[in-house]
Amino acid sequence: MFARSTFVRLLSTTGRQLAEAEKKVSKEALMTLRKRTGYSYVNCRKALVKFGENDMENAVKWLKEAAAKEGWAKAAKLGTRVTSNGLVSVVTDNSAAAVVELSCETDFVARSGAFKDLLANISNSALSKSKSQSVSEGAKLQEFNYDLGDLTDKEGKNMREVLSLAIGKLGENMAVKRVKAYKAPEGTTLFGASHPKDGSDELPMGRFISLVALKQTSKGSISSQQLAGQICQHIIGMSPESLGEAVDSAKSQEGLSSQEGHDPDADPVVVTNIDDSETALLRQAFMLNPSQSVHEYLKSHNASVIDFVRVELGGEQ
Repeated sequence: MFARSTFVRLLSTTGRQLAEAEKKVSKEALMTLRKRTGYSYVNCRKALVKFGENDMENAVKWLKEAAAKEGWAKAAKLGTRVTSNGLVSVVTDNSAAAVVELSCETDFVARSGAFKDLLANISNSALSKSKSQSVSEGAKLQEFNYDLGDLTDKEGKNMREVLSLAIGKLGENMAVKRVKAYKAPEGTTLFGASHPKDGSDELPMGRFISLVALKQTSKGSISSQQLAGQICQHIIGMSPESLGEAVDSAKSQEGLSSQEGHDPDADPVVVTNIDDSETALLRQAFMLNPSQSVHEYLKSHNASVIDFVRVELGGEQ
């Protein structure tokens, strides 16, 4: 009886020791898998215990599948939470552009690198799709609305899945409030800017963005990029509601040519007439030089604006 019970205990102890041995994973393998996938050490360890250190491919696959399930579950659980923070982005490539608004619960997440990477991912995907968009002939900027499910990342993964994975990782509700693409007519270039300045020069992000369709017939004293940047800054700061007609604010006084002693070859006497409450972009006093209208400033640089877009985080779509 004693010998039998001792034998059973030895078997039980040996089994536990084998189980513990199977659970041990090297620190190097754990760090490698963590660096490769970005998932938590706990989940990486589970994957290594399940598949072993020599089967990294299946460990990675298992982690991604588990993360997707967790992300969808968290997305459903957190879906009712208010998302009042976030960023708006604008990205351009010659005559194509994309504007994306991504919201989250807290400013802390909105300032995180993971959140900005997600916004950049969605923005670049929308820009890529816009390039193949057929456009009708016309002189105006054309707008296209995309559903998040219409977009894929560089690996071919649907953006809805990418968003759910991000929700699972960051632990906050996030929502894509707008995904819009724009195409400008031939001979027109699109430029964008943001405020406060975040993101990068290639992909500006902020609480406000502006997009301007600029046409420059010949090179002025400043580059098209610099000129467009100034106009974008004006659009964000002055909040124009429409483009308006290109009318010079400085008009010649009538009747001077008939006055005695007036030199017909002399420059006309002008009167500045700019309304401070003006809401049309081209008729507004230019923010960086209020003595000129925006139209006059553009004209002095051989340029014109055919259309513009201004977006504020949480604003009307």
